[in-house]
Amino acid sequence: MTHGEGDAVDAGGGRAAGDTANADANAVGAGDADAADADAAGAGDAGGDGSARDAPDAAEDWRAALSAAGELTPAVVEAVVSTHGARGRRAIEAVSEERVKQYRDFTVVVGHRAEHVVEDGGCDCEDAAYNLDPSDPDERCWHALAVDVAEALDRVDHHDMWYSEVHEFL
Repeated sequence: MTHGEGDAVDAGGGRAAGDTANADANAVGAGDADAADADAAGAGDAGGDGSARDAPDAAEDWRAALSAAGELTPAVVEAVVSTHGARGRRAIEAVSEERVKQYRDFTVVVGHRAEHVVEDGGCDCEDAAYNLDPSDPDERCWHALAVDVAEALDRVDHHDMWYSEVHEFL
């Protein structure tokens, strides 16, 4: 299954991703764009004086807000996007487009060019393998973020079959 590059979704009444959807869709799988988004979002910037330990964890803040709201409110969408940049925006789009699938053996996120297996918070995509710091649990690819959001909202599309068998036909 593929989606057009111009697909834009208004995630929960927040700002629509339409004005950046084409640029984001073209960058799917392109590590340089995701790495730049991580830098712009402040990923890995812990501060030099140790005060980061006292600062609230932005990733936990949006998860708590999402759990409390039970839906993608504009404030939650803004928190996800401000924390994770284009990765957060793509994750919200994937959830809105019902592209998070749970099979008996794996959770799979359908990307624009490929499907990616997300297991135990990790993903098999190139972004996760090459661009993210594996020791930082807040650095996540958009596929893993999509699973987090979909699970929190009970928006995972469940399939009573084995992905390892279905994957052969895709």
